[in-house]
Amino acid sequence: MDDMSRINKARGLLFGLALGDCLGAPFEGRREVTETDIVTTRDGTGQLRHTDDTALTLVLARHLAHRVGDRPRTTESLIDVDVLAREFAEAWRDEPWRGYGGGVTKSFELIVSGEPWRSAIRAVFPEGSFGNGGAMRVAPVALVGGDVREVTELARRSTEVTHAHPDALHGAVCQAVATHLALALPSTEPARPKEFVRPVRQAVSSTSWEDKIDHVVDLAERNADPAEAAAELGNDVSATASVPLALLAFLRHSGDPDAVLRFAILAGGDTDTVAAMAGALAGAHSGYAALPTHATARLEAAKDLHLYAEHLA
Repeated sequence: MDDMSRINKARGLLFGLALGDCLGAPFEGRREVTETDIVTTRDGTGQLRHTDDTALTLVLARHLAHRVGDRPRTTESLIDVDVLAREFAEAWRDEPWRGYGGGVTKSFELIVSGEPWRSAIRAVFPEGSFGNGGAMRVAPVALVGGDVREVTELARRSTEVTHAHPDALHGAVCQAVATHLALALPSTEPARPKEFVRPVRQAVSSTSWEDKIDHVVDLAERNADPAEAAAELGNDVSATASVPLALLAFLRHSGDPDAVLRFAILAGGDTDTVAAMAGALAGAHSGYAALPTHATARLEAAKDLHLYAEHLA
């Protein structure tokens, strides 16, 4: 892949994530969403405001950008978990209105007050949060991880500072490795479900998650619609009921980012996060140039998205 192609895909990854977040946010929790509703939002004229999904993705992207040149290169040098936890908490402190969940808000309050992150997150979720907060922001690690093993470790490190439950970690690994594979897949080639997910299954190292991924492949091969997908996979804020749905949205419409985002949003539930994860996959595969330009131009964080995409690429 030449430099311009890599920059195009890096931009696609970050802009696809932010676009999914912004387009999905108005429909979160709504009982009914139509394609007309989504297209009207996409083709509007106002600025597209992002939620905590994009805000924390930008924190992670900045954290990685400051460390990619460090030598020797290790997962520990790329992600300093103590610093990253504080940076996430400070992002919440500076913009608490971005739509953060109640549990992570309490953890961030403790971290900002000086509590070590390991005890702060267990104070709220003794067994660790199983939400999708780690998976929603993990995509930038795919831009710096050299292989599946490194991407997997970076995904776990970036997630554990807020979401320590095994399902949250498996979900982040699933999303990160899938994004890594989407970056490597030529934009002219469709993602073949069974072939595409094989490295993802191996990386999650969990029988229950392997079963979920197999279910995604089955739904993709029988062309399940968004309602059927949500009914069978779930669409809530847990990692287990959102990451597989995002993966399915991508596999159903790889090569067409706009259709990927519509599928994710039409499935309902946690629409901003599912669409953000699906958008990262679609953008990483198809590239920035394939995203709807009128919408990407209206993204609130466009300047930072360009900056970090070029730096990490």
